[in-house]
Amino acid sequence: MIVKISGTYCGLSQKGLLLDVRDVTYEVYLTAFSRDRFQLKKIGDRVSLYTLYYIEGSTAGGHLTPTLLGFEDEAEKEFFRLFTSVANIGIRTALTAITIPSYTIAQAIEDSDVATLKTLKGIGERTAKKIIASLHGKVTNFAKLSNEDIKVSYRPNAGIEGDAMQVLLQLGYNVNEAKKMVSEATAKNKDIRTAEELLDRIYNNKSL
Repeated sequence: MIVKISGTYCGLSQKGLLLDVRDVTYEVYLTAFSRDRFQLKKIGDRVSLYTLYYIEGSTAGGHLTPTLLGFEDEAEKEFFRLFTSVANIGIRTALTAITIPSYTIAQAIEDSDVATLKTLKGIGERTAKKIIASLHGKVTNFAKLSNEDIKVSYRPNAGIEGDAMQVLLQLGYNVNEAKKMVSEATAKNKDIRTAEELLDRIYNNKSL
């Protein structure tokens, strides 16, 4: 599982950006909002992205394509995972729809603001109401964030528990709450290998 990628920025592609990693160039898909932000980057800049990896296509068609999605921070990545948990909101739909900051979308969900959600590309009134019904009350902490707050520093030696703690603290939980959630999740799941898996178990426990 690829959870983070760092390399040299080579420019934008139709769906995201091109990143050179030791003479291998990767295309990393971005949300529409992130892609717009990268227009300000200079060719040759060093870039690090948190990633989600998925296989595009179907076995029936006989064509499967491995695809990397890139996010500027862990909070943005976690919001995307929640957003795509809504029925009929697939990866491609979400990448196109997210044209404004994730914290603005989260605030609209918490406010039941259908009008704002309808400004997202490809999202009509019915889908906007479905998003609110599915995620209301689940994205409160994302709504508290601002463009500066969502940056999560990467500490390669912190371990998966430390990385998960950083995300929870950035989402507004205090240290004791974050420690408790991490401790409970790791106690129940000894097979966890990544911070991403740990956060999944934490969110699953909170939804029970």
